[in-house]
Amino acid sequence: MADVITSGATVITPTLILGYESTRAPGTIVHDIIGRANPDVTLRPAGTRTGRMELGFIGEADSYAAETALSTAAVFTLTSTDRPTVALSFIVKEGGTITRTLDDETRNAWTVAFDWREVTA
Repeated sequence: MADVITSGATVITPTLILGYESTRAPGTIVHDIIGRANPDVTLRPAGTRTGRMELGFIGEADSYAAETALSTAAVFTLTSTDRPTVALSFIVKEGGTITRTLDDETRNAWTVAFDWREVTA
């Protein structure tokens, strides 16, 4: 299995990660000073990653199980043998959404998309 999401005994194994987006907000603060050309700068590291992920499934049952699992209050861990840089521990982001969609053409492929925020496990 190339991509696996786990939380305790819960295991989500998508057929494929269809989409992955991550963003980091910079921590740097710029203080403009009246009458001075150069601002004061406070350097801080960027925050944790946030983003949106889209998981592809063949079959209704696996997509529903993933939607249900992601709806629980839990910390999840994504591991990927194909894409090691996407590995992270995350929660479903406050104010985000979890969406499950049936593919119109195949009528058997499903997408589960959700907003996430990186956390330390």
